[in-house]
Amino acid sequence: MRPPKPSPSPAAALSRGAELQQQGRFSEALVCFEQILARHPADPLALWQTGRTLFMLKQFDRAIDRLAQAVSLRADEAQFHFDLATACENAGRHAEAEDGFRTATVLRPNWPHAWSHLGRSQTLTRKLAEAETTLRHALTFSDYRVETLHHFGLLCSALRRHDEAIEFFLEAIRGRPRFFEAWNHLGNSLAAQNKLDEALFAYGQSLGIEPKNASAKFNWALTCLRHGRLNREVWLKYEYRWVALQQNPQRNFQQPIWRGDSPVAGQSILLHADQGLGDTIQFVRYAAALAARGATVHIEVQKELKALLQGVAGVTRVIAQGEPLPHFDQHCPLLSTPFAEDTRLETIPAEVPYLAAPPERIEKWRPHFPPRPILRVGVVWRGNPKHHNDANRSVAFDTFRSIFDTEHCEFICLQVGLNPAESAVVAAHPHCVDHTGQIGDFCDTAAIVAQLDLVIAVDTSVAHLVGALGKPVWLLLPFSPDWRWLLDRDDSPWYPTMRLFRQPAIGDWDSVIEKIRNELLPVAANHVRQETPPLMPA
Repeated sequence: MRPPKPSPSPAAALSRGAELQQQGRFSEALVCFEQILARHPADPLALWQTGRTLFMLKQFDRAIDRLAQAVSLRADEAQFHFDLATACENAGRHAEAEDGFRTATVLRPNWPHAWSHLGRSQTLTRKLAEAETTLRHALTFSDYRVETLHHFGLLCSALRRHDEAIEFFLEAIRGRPRFFEAWNHLGNSLAAQNKLDEALFAYGQSLGIEPKNASAKFNWALTCLRHGRLNREVWLKYEYRWVALQQNPQRNFQQPIWRGDSPVAGQSILLHADQGLGDTIQFVRYAAALAARGATVHIEVQKELKALLQGVAGVTRVIAQGEPLPHFDQHCPLLSTPFAEDTRLETIPAEVPYLAAPPERIEKWRPHFPPRPILRVGVVWRGNPKHHNDANRSVAFDTFRSIFDTEHCEFICLQVGLNPAESAVVAAHPHCVDHTGQIGDFCDTAAIVAQLDLVIAVDTSVAHLVGALGKPVWLLLPFSPDWRWLLDRDDSPWYPTMRLFRQPAIGDWDSVIEKIRNELLPVAANHVRQETPPLMPA
């Protein structure tokens, strides 16, 4: 009988695994490395290579586990720290990534690759001043300069220094003309300056180099939508948000997704929220059209909105996220309904109101608003600080508060979560009223809005709520707004009762507030004289 074939030595297995890895045969390489670990579970090189291979297979959590074990055994190896940091960055664990890249620079001070990635990581953790210092140091090295220029462009973009960002991206592209990520981010900086045609060109260049680049496809779609180009091709590329945003994963329902190409009569369809509260409020309007074509429509929404959306036309049942779902034949994410309905600019379903506050809530709040010869104005000046664009869309309270001095107005605070300084100002101001401590949910907010003449708000869920209720709302927009607000117009095709007040330049809220104050005073005076105020677009 032949003796069993001896297992390859760890060195031979490592060599074979590395060879398979270089050939892109990652699953086979993983087998080699895991065979070593089965016999030598504390082999740092095998752990490191296993982690690297899992990373290439996009199994980031498993990669982090193996790489962390390798680091614990060889804490003096800069490459191990660097690779662990890279895996953490791809898993969205940016603080851990920053620590790992910093350790790599300590262990190898002349490694430009590590310095550049440390600067990128500091940008992602919003340590922007530190990132600038780090990246300026990284630029002193000749190696890896193109990538560092790209990372510096991302930093300048985060700082809203878009002219500088554009120059850094262009210099990176000159060094590497087929640098598709730099073309994509160049498009973002151009779009931030409302240079939409130039941005579309940059995205086109990125896609010409890497046609599968989901981020560039999504950015191209966002720019087209902001341009007012609503058509099926654009909505189709907007579907790449699932990959580009890497936020809410797609639902793995057994039932097919409805994309508008199959009958709905006699079918039950689940519409489900896939982005923020304001998005849910905006796109739940599509339920009525589906019901009118014979579908039974259920909607699954954020728990904060369940009570408010009970009365949406065409909806059979409202389910809060996490609750058991009813039977359904097809499903559609709410942000995919414009694609499924082939929505064009001129066919946006804009009938309002399509939401209403429950009558019992209106009665609950009515005593708080006795009749008075005054213009009652709700106010919201900031959104969720966790929102990726909150720094652009929110207004500093010290800037916004000057509106409160407008005569003939009573300002009703709808801003939840006031900080102590804001609370003190609102409480002391003779024109302000704060009931936010008694607001329990969106039904309460809707009932308060029903008592008001006007709401002035930044781009948050409250603005969508007021528009859906069919009440006048003045919306404050940053220079480069979200796609749904388009450009160069002061009305919204989504909400007929909305007026748009846009920044004339990046960061210039002072001009917006001054314009609102100038327009609000005669409106309030007319209201007191019981004349019809021009609160809404003509």
